[in-house]
Amino acid sequence: MFPDNTVLINFAIINRMDLLEKLANGNGQWCATVAGECAESAGYPGLAALSAAEDIFGEPLYPNPAEHQDVQVLRNQLASPGDPPTKHLGEAETVAIITRRRLSCFFVTDDRDAARLATQNGITVTTTWRLLQLAHRKKWIDDDTLWGYVQTLRVNDRGTPPGVQDRAAFDKWLPT
Repeated sequence: MFPDNTVLINFAIINRMDLLEKLANGNGQWCATVAGECAESAGYPGLAALSAAEDIFGEPLYPNPAEHQDVQVLRNQLASPGDPPTKHLGEAETVAIITRRRLSCFFVTDDRDAARLATQNGITVTTTWRLLQLAHRKKWIDDDTLWGYVQTLRVNDRGTPPGVQDRAAFDKWLPT
């Protein structure tokens, strides 16, 4: 499991880094840029729980020279005019490292463009919502707790599961 910082922030907002660790099941890795983004984000109010990410994902992977070239190409595919040079760097670095090293893993991101790029490069992608569904399916969280996480993430402008606008839609989404 390779996370994007968006996912790490979501788990920190719901204060469930322990659940993310359980989902990673000892198989978490991350790239240096995402580790740096996470460390920076941990300084923001309400995100101190991000400090647990280092224990979950360990020492970050750094791109070698060939991967570094790929990072620049991939980042340019994600960037829009006027984006700062560091925008999309974590996603690009993750895709470059997974692809070049032919790692058997999946990338967790809620960024649609990053998900598209990863998929185009043969990488399996999942989202915060799919991880939370899996935790529910494994009975690590119950319906009401997960509904509470949906509400918390919605209030914090982190989105909702696809098609979920109310509790009835949430109940239909749960088993998918």
